[in-house]
Amino acid sequence: MRTLRSIVIGIDFSDTSRVALEHAVRIAGWSGAALHAVHIVDTGDYPIPTAHLTDLQRGIRAGLREETLQQWSSFARGVPGGDDLPLDVDFGSRFGGIYQRVVEQRADLLVLGAVGQARPNVGLGTLASGCIRGAPADVLVVRDDFRGPFRTVVVGVDFSPTSRRALEAAGMLAANEAATLRAVFVAPAGRDAEMLPPPEVEQDLELFTRAATDAWPGLDVRCDVYPHKGHRSGILEFATLVHGDIVVIGTRGRTNLRDVMLGSTAEKVLRDSLIAVWACKPAEVASGQA
Repeated sequence: MRTLRSIVIGIDFSDTSRVALEHAVRIAGWSGAALHAVHIVDTGDYPIPTAHLTDLQRGIRAGLREETLQQWSSFARGVPGGDDLPLDVDFGSRFGGIYQRVVEQRADLLVLGAVGQARPNVGLGTLASGCIRGAPADVLVVRDDFRGPFRTVVVGVDFSPTSRRALEAAGMLAANEAATLRAVFVAPAGRDAEMLPPPEVEQDLELFTRAATDAWPGLDVRCDVYPHKGHRSGILEFATLVHGDIVVIGTRGRTNLRDVMLGSTAEKVLRDSLIAVWACKPAEVASGQA
């Protein structure tokens, strides 16, 4: 049974970050997970160790930290449940600082807001993309146009072990948010019709999905085989058709550079999705063994 014990939320004081905080507080509430908020003052990829700072530099950092904490007090006050949450303020590269907190807190989930230039497709931004590839935890990226519990959770299924983990995460989310879970296998269509899966794929999908979600009895689960000419776009199109609020997708693993191999499907979903995305890591990555 999938559980959450520790959640890290990255704060940059944007509107999207506020929505991310709302989601993180709510998820921590029903999961019982410890919630850790962190803001990294970006000083570059090669931060100066505190012991090597001059008195002037220490004074500047102390002032920046105090200003940030004052801003946090006002920022968190507007989020139910966020008033008493402390903020960890540090200096360095944003990715490096958040990565360190994920490791230190043994986080199961990292929550971030999507940041970009165009709307409504605001994109992921470099921080979210880097964390999805490198952080040893699942990553939930939210948009600033959806607040409150998720009502329709869409999860892409390809029968892989990571797909099983994605189903477990989606089941946990849907059960606790009183949402409908839509498990979808995208089948090739059009020119690739000769590659259509055998008729028993519907039964296989049902069995695979039930086995991964049977820890939540009473969960509203619906399984769909969705014909589409492009597997990657098919998940997003299906999510639109069923009015999905979030897509849960599995990533592949790690390369010899120790980055997550997202795979073409996950790349497409993460790049083009207009709704929240939960990127589920392979078990060996989430446990720090890869």
